[in-house]
Amino acid sequence: MPRNIIALICILFLTCLPAQSETTENLIIKTIILPFSTTDNHVYAVAGNNGVRAWGFQHRIFIERSNNETMEFSPANSPLAEEGTISDIGIVNEDIWVAQTAPSKDLGILKFDGSKWEKFREPDAVGLLNNEVVDIHIDPDENIWFGHRYHGLSRLVYLVNPTFKSYNKVLHLFENALQSSFMQKTHLWIGTANGIVRLRTELKSNFELNVDTWLYPEFPAREAFSVCDYVDDVVVAGTSRGIALFDGKKWSLRGRTEGIKALPVNFLQRDGDRVWLGSPVGLQLWSINEPGQLITEADGLPGSNITALAIDENGNLLVGTDKGPALIRKK
Repeated sequence: MPRNIIALICILFLTCLPAQSETTENLIIKTIILPFSTTDNHVYAVAGNNGVRAWGFQHRIFIERSNNETMEFSPANSPLAEEGTISDIGIVNEDIWVAQTAPSKDLGILKFDGSKWEKFREPDAVGLLNNEVVDIHIDPDENIWFGHRYHGLSRLVYLVNPTFKSYNKVLHLFENALQSSFMQKTHLWIGTANGIVRLRTELKSNFELNVDTWLYPEFPAREAFSVCDYVDDVVVAGTSRGIALFDGKKWSLRGRTEGIKALPVNFLQRDGDRVWLGSPVGLQLWSINEPGQLITEADGLPGSNITALAIDENGNLLVGTDKGPALIRKK
């Protein structure tokens, strides 16, 4: 075969190769050193915003600030309940919001404003749907949404005193446990143990007409553990089978055969034109054209079991594992 034909074939082959995935050589993985000693470093929740990072352990909070100041709270020096487990954390401005749950306990939510703690529990907290909060979501307008295990969500409303507005007319949430929530423009997406729900908050007419529900097989998995957005207004849901993609009309699945190794996908965090997937077996930085490699304890994480994910305002990925916290940034 003539050499010029061989060269042309080689060029065509190289140009058809997929884009190079993000490798651990392009990432800096830093284990967060805790100032306290504990036999259980399992991270249950994490949040980062406005120069503050908050790591939630079972009933303990570790706070880092950009000025290198650190704070630690436990039941000994805060209203955190000894019998409770932190279910989620959210940060808005200087306020750190914390949710705790425990069997047969009404623990509600807590707020730390940098100097003091405040409790919010139903019925004293006006408008709070109930005291079992499993998810905290901060939307792009810095509204705070509290997802309850059952019956719906509550949104914080700042009047003279903080109150809450209940969203308790989504009938699907009365029988199917809420897993996560995410606001895409005016659409509030709610992942549940049985399918996914969209609440179109811009519509003020008959409430049930504002709700769309997708169940298996129309939604390509039984559950939706996590939800985020992606490029071109695509919605991504993490499931046991992979990631479900909604293009505005229908759902499709990217799973093991498409290179998804971080299964089940319990956590999602969008990072530009890619999405971090968190699972019990590691992390994966996915994009529509390149699924990315699996990042595990062998690559420098404290553990492979990912238990919490967040991205701070500087683009750092905050990673919680069952063996401790870590921070990932690109070189």
